[in-house]
Amino acid sequence: MDETEENEFVADDWATLQRLLFRDSWNEELGRHRSPYVFRGMTDTDHDLRTSLQRFVGNSEQWDLEVHLLRNFRQYARQDIDQPESPFHLMALAQHHGLPTRLLDWTYSPAVAAYFATDGSADTDGVVWVVDYEAAHERLPDYFQKFLDELGTNMFNATMLYDLMTRVIEQTRENDRQLADRRTLPMLDVRDVLEEFSEQGDEDYIVFFQPPSIDQRIVNQAALFSSMANPRTSMNEWLKDHPELYWKLIIPAERKNEFRDKLDQANINHRTLFPNLDGIARWLKEYYRPSTSQ
Repeated sequence: MDETEENEFVADDWATLQRLLFRDSWNEELGRHRSPYVFRGMTDTDHDLRTSLQRFVGNSEQWDLEVHLLRNFRQYARQDIDQPESPFHLMALAQHHGLPTRLLDWTYSPAVAAYFATDGSADTDGVVWVVDYEAAHERLPDYFQKFLDELGTNMFNATMLYDLMTRVIEQTRENDRQLADRRTLPMLDVRDVLEEFSEQGDEDYIVFFQPPSIDQRIVNQAALFSSMANPRTSMNEWLKDHPELYWKLIIPAERKNEFRDKLDQANINHRTLFPNLDGIARWLKEYYRPSTSQ
């Protein structure tokens, strides 16, 4: 195993890849291998952790576009979706279908992340970002941590985040407005909830949460999302300020095809991760790709 710069390791063979993917997975308290990490695979080490919303807004500073995007997504997608249970459910659904949001995709599965890191050009190194979500959540404001403690968990889901935010709004905003039934969420609450979620203490923070099981792809990819409290914040820079929370696994370009074939044999491939006709077609193209070796 080659170690490069701080928090960065290189998987130069299959055995090393496996050791690194399951690094520090032993949980002494549980007596089981239960990793505190979440993983994000990217095809190029030059790619950063900007969200699709950050790329969409760019230098325009028009961050209000977030609410307009969500409002209109909800309006025009009504024939295909039920009423979202919360703004976080709505954001997860929008992110899942390619709308710019403040969310980033992660997975509980190190193998799934490695598969995504081996995608793309075989001329560029891939990377798996690894973040200790338990330690990251220990940096949350007290009312977040207390809420998790009440429920006996260390991970949010979309409904829990909405419940927490509405509780905070009720406590901090003195008005007579009654919050509507959450199954028929008025769009005004999306702005309210996102504004409350973005309220800062002395420093920024990150929240990881599980989306609803929107479709089988979410389930098969063991997917979850992250959001910085401030949608403008660069997650790259935030992590650099908290090096104890993350590390990176580099997959050399020359190892990508080998690792991808072995992951395919372990049933980690487009057919299983994208269980639809497009996924099957992509998998078959890769599986029967003609050899270029002489």
